[in-house]
Amino acid sequence: MRIKKKGLAGMFIILLGTSIAGVGVFLDINNSNSQRTIQATNISNRTGYWNIDDFGAHANDPNFDNAKVFNQLISKMGKQGGTIYIPTGTYYVKSPVTIDRSYVSIVGDNPGLRSGIDPGNNKSQAGGGGAQVVLSSGIAGFKIHGDKTRLSGITFKGFQIKGQGNNGFGIKGETDTDGVTVSDMVINNVGLGIELKGADAVSIHDNWIAETQSCVKLSGASQQANISNNSMGAQPGGVTIDMENPDRYTISSNNLYPDGASVMNMYNPVHGTITGNTISSYYNGVINMLPNSNGTYGNSNVISNNVISVETWKDNPSGKDSKWGILHIEGFTNRIDGNSIIANNAPENYSGILIMKGDNNRLSSNSIGLGGVRSNAKVIMNGAANNNKVTDTVNNSEFDNGGNNSNSNK
Repeated sequence: MRIKKKGLAGMFIILLGTSIAGVGVFLDINNSNSQRTIQATNISNRTGYWNIDDFGAHANDPNFDNAKVFNQLISKMGKQGGTIYIPTGTYYVKSPVTIDRSYVSIVGDNPGLRSGIDPGNNKSQAGGGGAQVVLSSGIAGFKIHGDKTRLSGITFKGFQIKGQGNNGFGIKGETDTDGVTVSDMVINNVGLGIELKGADAVSIHDNWIAETQSCVKLSGASQQANISNNSMGAQPGGVTIDMENPDRYTISSNNLYPDGASVMNMYNPVHGTITGNTISSYYNGVINMLPNSNGTYGNSNVISNNVISVETWKDNPSGKDSKWGILHIEGFTNRIDGNSIIANNAPENYSGILIMKGDNNRLSSNSIGLGGVRSNAKVIMNGAANNNKVTDTVNNSEFDNGGNNSNSNK
């Protein structure tokens, strides 16, 4: 069908194409909904913008599965991809939204910071503003799955993903990706906020990810990952940031807080930086550099200028004893510089930094305060580790070289 309309600049044509729920898939960029979509996404390209309200989505209806609307729109996208806009409202999703192609952006009105556990009233929290996607218990809300295809340029921005049962996934990448971006999001009350497999050049920034069992996991391997300016905290038994085989990564300027058993687990990390973070925990094993499942140890990482505090000593839920260390390092040629490490109410001889394995690590200008508790082992070297050097960090009485004189303190 062809509709003609006359405007001040003359005649122009609006084409109505294939429809979902009786509404055209291809939007006229001059209509009000499309204009709001373009303004909200703040992206200059105007090709392929869809406001879900125009295509049969039901806001504030817990009996309706809005996943079918998302999935129908994604299926209509060509190789250029497109942007799906979520207006203010609560949209229930009962099955996964599957992203099976590149250049898909899902953008909301705003995340409307809302807690999953804090009480609400008529002015705050439970109602909240902005765009919210509520997931049925146990599902992967947004699933990236390209069969055997590597997907690129997928963006999530400006909405809340909220689970119902502290299980399942907020965003789950099942196939390798390039350039996934997650920003200005709230993700809570799910089992794992974000898990991406084989994610290169991923950027996770300016989000609040909390009230989840674990927050971010990059599995398999990743290159050039950027995790910055987030507020995140796992729950007991969980991990805030978990990365397998990361290469040239950056973790910076985050506020990372209890209750996770570990704040960071890094398996075979290489050539990365952990810098400028404010990190709190209730347990030791705050940052752990460990071998991967093949027994490969990482190297050449920098941990610098972080404030790391164990707020109140509690027994680690994953069984790490008091000698495990606030920082537990198994790897080679790493630098640990300029960190402030604090533990309140720690047991006597609680370890600040343990070099469990690895040669040629360098520790300098760190401040390690154990809340007034006397310790003869603020820095410990395992005897099998060689040529590790400590400067301007602890007194000799607080240093244990593991009986190996190649490990030194000055």
